[in-house]
Amino acid sequence: MVALTFAILNTWIALAGSIGLVLPSGGSVAFFYGFIFTVLCNLALAASLGELAAIWPTAGGQYHFSFWVGWTNIAGWLTLVTTEGFFCAQFIQAAIVIASNGTYVIKQWATYLIFLAVLTFTTGANIWGNRILGRWNDAALYWSILAVVVISIVLLATADKNDARFVFTDFQNETGWPDGIAWILGLLQSALSLIGFDAALHMTEEMPTPAIDAPRAILYAVGAASGVAFILVILFTITDPETVLSTPTNMPIAELIFQATGNRAAATVLTLALAVCFVNGTNGCITSTSRLLYSMARDKGVVYHDYFAHINPGLDVPVRTIMLTFVFNALFGLLWLGPSVAFGAYVSSCTIFLNVSYVFPIVVLLIRGRGVLKEWQSENTYFALGNSGWILNWVAAIFVIVTSVFFTFPAALPASSNNMNYVTAVIGIFLLLIGTYWIVYGKTFEGPKFDVIMGHPYTDESAAIPAKDGASTGSEEKAQPAV
Repeated sequence: MVALTFAILNTWIALAGSIGLVLPSGGSVAFFYGFIFTVLCNLALAASLGELAAIWPTAGGQYHFSFWVGWTNIAGWLTLVTTEGFFCAQFIQAAIVIASNGTYVIKQWATYLIFLAVLTFTTGANIWGNRILGRWNDAALYWSILAVVVISIVLLATADKNDARFVFTDFQNETGWPDGIAWILGLLQSALSLIGFDAALHMTEEMPTPAIDAPRAILYAVGAASGVAFILVILFTITDPETVLSTPTNMPIAELIFQATGNRAAATVLTLALAVCFVNGTNGCITSTSRLLYSMARDKGVVYHDYFAHINPGLDVPVRTIMLTFVFNALFGLLWLGPSVAFGAYVSSCTIFLNVSYVFPIVVLLIRGRGVLKEWQSENTYFALGNSGWILNWVAAIFVIVTSVFFTFPAALPASSNNMNYVTAVIGIFLLLIGTYWIVYGKTFEGPKFDVIMGHPYTDESAAIPAKDGASTGSEEKAQPAV
């Protein structure tokens, strides 16, 4: 599960791909210190969710607490599949530009077709490769670690270097916003590089001891070490930011590697290594999204729920929700062929959707009071925050609420139709669709069932825990995998 979430987050590569967005909005200060700040807040967020997962480890994850949270989470995951797939397609295109000595010109339709190929391949892997997914995720983890080590060594060994003043104190603001707002807006890319750790929660019903493993997996997945190290490598070696940011490859990290090595073959190979990381990430996103959709269908929270709440015998995976994920992304990926602001708003929305789905249960917990957890926790509960829970919950809640508001702002002023942030339109359409669904079909929604919680294997102590309101505690029988 750590490997799965690490492959999905791809923190260090996502940061590399966002150089052109962060440097004008706070410079090195926003890039380096902003990332550390975001990591600390995300650790508070992950710990808060981990505490709940130790009590209620179901494939719904944070959806366990609300229909609206469930669909917000689903929206975030569906858009994250698109984001990962297009990152992969863009890195492949960048490698072709470098290999062709600039004679190849990137075309939107070609990028979409590469995205579609990646989406098709990873969908097939999820349907017919379930038995090797564990080993695939392990390999993805090792590949990502090897890639960051190799690329870091290559850049540090071959590139010219900036001084420490540029790396640790340089502040730039080309956005037109006041410095404080510009710094906050620069956090968007750090936040994007850290979302997706809840993938482990949606795989709990396929873990042997999810009440123990899920909290550990989501905390370990927050890739602080690789992210901090690679940011320092980038800042020390990006001596010609104007050329790097205006590269015909459209991927500044690919141009940075080529400038440093001066070797087209080496730069092409290393850029393709980055693309492979996003193939792995797309594969993991489809796995997580399909399990979440299956869980929602099982609780009658989607249309045609009986059809989608199905596990294919022999394959042992929810093929129908995997295909639903494929069809959705193949269709919405067509936005790439339209105005860039439309696709940009769609992709940016995944950060807000996922973060809101993370924080909603935490806000409810703060409103009701942390005392409500005590009746579900015992001395055998693996992960409980105790007295530090209030602080961590508040840090997580304030961070997500504040940043989610600012992430709807235009990236620069003056705002125009070409640089306006249309993410609010995406959120508005989502609220309209889900609100209509709730009004028409809300009565069919049953909510998560306690008798399918798989996280508590039978013990004499757990058998003594009384059920609330006639619901099963999930400890009456030994945990069995749902898929």
